[in-house]
Amino acid sequence: MRKPGIFIAIVALAAVAAAPTPSAAFGVRLGPFYFGIPFYGHRHRHHAARAPERQTAALPEQPAPSSAAPAQSASSALLYPALALPAAFDAVFAPTAAQQQPWPFGYQAIFQTAFAKSSPDQGACQQPDSADAVIGRIRSTVRPTAAQMPQLQKLGGALHMAAQYLSTTCPSDIRAQPTARMQLMEWQIEKLTQALDIVRPPLAEFEQSLNDAQRARFFAATPAGAERASATANAVPACTVAPAAIDRSVEQISQAVQPTEAQRAALAKVKDAFGSAAGGLDAYCPAQAAADPLARLEALEARLDATWRAVVAIQSALADFENTLSADQRTRLDATDFAAL
Repeated sequence: MRKPGIFIAIVALAAVAAAPTPSAAFGVRLGPFYFGIPFYGHRHRHHAARAPERQTAALPEQPAPSSAAPAQSASSALLYPALALPAAFDAVFAPTAAQQQPWPFGYQAIFQTAFAKSSPDQGACQQPDSADAVIGRIRSTVRPTAAQMPQLQKLGGALHMAAQYLSTTCPSDIRAQPTARMQLMEWQIEKLTQALDIVRPPLAEFEQSLNDAQRARFFAATPAGAERASATANAVPACTVAPAAIDRSVEQISQAVQPTEAQRAALAKVKDAFGSAAGGLDAYCPAQAAADPLARLEALEARLDATWRAVVAIQSALADFENTLSADQRTRLDATDFAAL
């Protein structure tokens, strides 16, 4: 295992040791490995994060960004996964509310985060911990018995641990090179999925402890009937990537580097990769929320996996294109703030 994996393991195990509930109730997946109580069900992510040798280290072939680089107007959840955790909890435990929020890992978010100028934002990693509020709503809705309270407390401990774990992922350096920034995005998506994996075993245990009436109340947050149809209709346009958005992305790159005729073939491959990535994201756009929180967690991890794969595909094609550029063209590409266009 590479050094970043060792670091992750130390942080995760330290979080478990500090939790107010028994550590045996939780698990953390590190790349292809999973530590903790095994969960007998399909798991979506079995790849290792493709991070730099040091997460915050500058890549050797590129100069470090200037400290004078302007900051983004709003930090991206692709760089700061702690920003996405409250929305992730809503997607699992309050899907009706989650459907009113934009998905923070869509195609446009990937493109803008890769090409927008930004500086490290330590505040984006220190988000309020919403675990107590989530557990309070669950307790009020389900009305667990005294015998079920230990399972609910384990779930609360897991939600706190997920938040604590993501608070350690703050990057101290954000590179100007788009491909290097996308490599960081891959790493951070993996961290969010690992944090959600902490929640999975105690959530399964809590669901299994419920009787039929409690389970019906716990699942009741899912929209039904006309409300479900309305939520679905509203969600589909937000998930679909229009061809014009892909064309606009490629055109912005072309304007920045002014490719030669010989370079246009490589740029065409970048466009194909953008289209393929967009198609993969569309395929995992949920038509409706799943029936129970555990299934919603599964769907959320599948959607994050699609985002990870989209970022990898775009990063690979863009790296191949960058290899065809002159030093001057690379400088222009790195200096362009596409989010400002």
